[in-house]
Amino acid sequence: MGEWRHPDHYSDWAKAFAVERMRAEIGVFLDHGLHLLRDAARAHGYALAVHGSLSRDLDLIAVPWTNEASDLDSIVSALAAATKEATGWGHVSGRSDNSWRTDKPHGRIAVTILASAELSLDISFMPRIEVSR
Repeated sequence: MGEWRHPDHYSDWAKAFAVERMRAEIGVFLDHGLHLLRDAARAHGYALAVHGSLSRDLDLIAVPWTNEASDLDSIVSALAAATKEATGWGHVSGRSDNSWRTDKPHGRIAVTILASAELSLDISFMPRIEVSR
C-alpha cells in the first residue's frame, strides 16, 4: 500500500513531528466532525465506517445500507457539504476536471474530499446492487 514518504531533507525528528501532527488532526476530526458525515451518510441510506492506519489520511468506507441508498453523486455531495460544515473545507479533489472517481477492486469507487490543507478523507464507496427475491 501507499507508504508515506517525507521530503529528503526531513530529519527523523521532522518525520516524527509530521506523523504526530497528522495523527492529531485526524483525532480532532474524528472527535468533532465524523458525526456530521455519519449523519449525512445515514440520511442518504449509507453506513460510514473508519478503517486504515489513521496516520497520513482518514480512510472511510461508505456502504449502501437501505434500498433507498442515494446515487454516488448525491452521497458525495452530501459528505462534501458535511465536511465543509465541520472544517470549512469539503472540496472534492479532481471534481473540476472530472477525475474525481477512482475505480477500485470489487466495484468500489474511491473519492477524496479535502477536509483541510493537510487532511484528506479517502472514501471508498461500495456499489449499490439490485437484489432480486
